[in-house]
Amino acid sequence: MRLRTVLALGAAVGVGAAGGALWANSGAAAWAVTLAAPETKAFWYASRSTGWVSYGLLWLATCLGVSLSGKVTRGRTAALLAELHRFSAGLALGFLGVHALALLGDRYVQPDAVDILVPFRFSERTAWVGLGQLAAYVAAVVYGSLWVRRRTGYRFWRALHYAAFGAYGLATVHLLGAGTDVGPATGTAVAASAAVVAVLLGLRTWGMDRQDRRRGVR
Repeated sequence: MRLRTVLALGAAVGVGAAGGALWANSGAAAWAVTLAAPETKAFWYASRSTGWVSYGLLWLATCLGVSLSGKVTRGRTAALLAELHRFSAGLALGFLGVHALALLGDRYVQPDAVDILVPFRFSERTAWVGLGQLAAYVAAVVYGSLWVRRRTGYRFWRALHYAAFGAYGLATVHLLGAGTDVGPATGTAVAASAAVVAVLLGLRTWGMDRQDRRRGVR
């Protein structure tokens, strides 16, 4: 693990600890009553907010991955983007875990661990939620492949990495279909973010075609 990653994780832990201490000293009892109330929506809000953050980080990781695979940047800039790519992907999975676990406290749906872990078992919007669960597993496999790249070989790892686009696509469909708070503004934001990914893919494909033509001329 590189130094900047360690520093970033340390900063995150420090901010979290400071926030936790402030919360404990300023209203823990009131929050406990709120969370325990039968009609509370705190867990739903927690799940929705962390879901949006996770999706944004997944989008960022996807954009960075496309940029790196197209060799848009080189040298130190490429190394920094690669580190940010890995970090944002891991952070997306972290928020994804909170997104899923927060639903265990939801008083309306009342899912259990099986509903959370097994795709297409959720009682509400089953198909849309199931697609999100599949996206989570695909993203986890792709991220986990970073740690076994030397054993699997570069070609297999690169082929598996293309599944990241599937994870992003499934997550997008899940967000639009399962999100009860999706409106015109959020829909436009999601469409715009998807357009950015499409443009980057187009530029990457165009750049690779140019390289192939140059090699053919040589």
